[in-house]
Amino acid sequence: MPVRTLFTSALVLLACGCADRSSRPSGAGAPPRIPGGPDPVVLRVPRMGGLVSAYPYPGLDSAIWRSTSRVPALERVIAFGPEDGYLAAVDTSGTPVRIDLRVGSVAISRKAPLKRVSSADGAEIYSLTTAGEITRFTPSGGDWTFRPTLPADAIYAQADGSVIVAGAGEKRVLIWRIRPPGQRVSDSLSVNLGGAPAALSHALASTAGMSGDRVYFGANESVVAIRARDLAKVLDVNLGDPIVSIAATPSGDRLFVALAGQTALRVVDRFEEGVTGTVRLPTSASALRMDPLGRVLLARGNGDSVFVVSLATDKITGVVHTEWRGDLPLVLPDGVIALARGADVMFADPSTLADGRRVKGGARDFWHVLRWNGFRPRAAGLDEPVQFRRSAPRNTVDADTIARVDTGALPPAVPPLLPIRPEPRMSPARDSTFTVSFAALLDEQTARALASRIRVDGQVPRITASDRAGKTLYRVVLGPYPTREMAERIGRTSGHSYWVFEGAP
Repeated sequence: MPVRTLFTSALVLLACGCADRSSRPSGAGAPPRIPGGPDPVVLRVPRMGGLVSAYPYPGLDSAIWRSTSRVPALERVIAFGPEDGYLAAVDTSGTPVRIDLRVGSVAISRKAPLKRVSSADGAEIYSLTTAGEITRFTPSGGDWTFRPTLPADAIYAQADGSVIVAGAGEKRVLIWRIRPPGQRVSDSLSVNLGGAPAALSHALASTAGMSGDRVYFGANESVVAIRARDLAKVLDVNLGDPIVSIAATPSGDRLFVALAGQTALRVVDRFEEGVTGTVRLPTSASALRMDPLGRVLLARGNGDSVFVVSLATDKITGVVHTEWRGDLPLVLPDGVIALARGADVMFADPSTLADGRRVKGGARDFWHVLRWNGFRPRAAGLDEPVQFRRSAPRNTVDADTIARVDTGALPPAVPPLLPIRPEPRMSPARDSTFTVSFAALLDEQTARALASRIRVDGQVPRITASDRAGKTLYRVVLGPYPTREMAERIGRTSGHSYWVFEGAP
């Protein structure tokens, strides 16, 4: 008879900022609606590779942004940092890919073969090679490497800049933390789970997840939770059967666990430190996927069947039929479920699960949803032409104004966006001109220092000045240029953050 204590592992690293002890929705059956917050955007890229396109949801009729560089065929997204606009993903060969959603550039770190890839903010990507070496891949390049004394099987990037590394020893999992650029292990933990190192190593190498407040994994027949802050074991629950998959609610208070050969999911409460319920399914589940907003859980059944579980009741609400991929099925911001049906994407109503809108050819793309205000049009007042004042007074930055040389922008008073302005990069009118702006600062010396570091095609930016709210604003600009495309090229070539506005400076 086969030994049932095969070591399988599923991991979710959670960002838990919730003060409450439950993530249960208040109710089910409400009409589809998009919760307030940053703009919901659907990113789509051809599954065989190509340009990334951004669509305002629920519109999807016209793209509001496209990348300037091609992206390889993607397998999954691993992290997004809304502050800097970096999206980290893994392509179908396991290679890490970083997409800069501000300027549309794409960076690829080719270190093959890789065992694991992890990121907390989309900017810093950690990769683990099969040889056991860990490399940090940043926007400026690979600036740090580390080779553990014990062969590592998994890495988990943390929001504080550290990285948690896990490896299999004799009958135990060893976990330790490194804080780049240092080479010293700062914290460590040994969890005795029993079993052969090869089985544990295979289990850890095949896990996937995101960084956060807890590291949850299943090994042997137990669910184990490690607190990322201090590597303390905070949960150890034996479920009696080998674990197939784990999905955690966004708040991290509950874990849904699929067991081998079992048609019922176990619900583990981290506060109760035990099983508090079950979810009965028609068949056993081979994979679980959580709605980012914690409204429903998707459980992969046999064939193309996917069971939809309401987290308000912990009961199955129905079955949808879809191909199971790294991106689809996908729960959209209003609760609608995007399904892959042949070459098309079909939207299922969140209450009835009935087929609704069809996106023809949509399944030929890789889909990802994020919430971000970075695609909003800039406030028109920031891009009005100004005249240079030779004797303008100097001002210092006050507490309500941020003037960073790196990003070069004052916080714009952007009006609410929805619907998003369609096609902001349309062909300009014949008489239009376009200017590249690198910064808007309150200090003239800082503006001149930035301008001195920028040179494109032999040109150095000039400084313009204007009054705003009783202060003088110094802008670092190049141009004007006859087309937006030319202005965009100048901005990209500079290697600095920039934006393009219509008109002369």
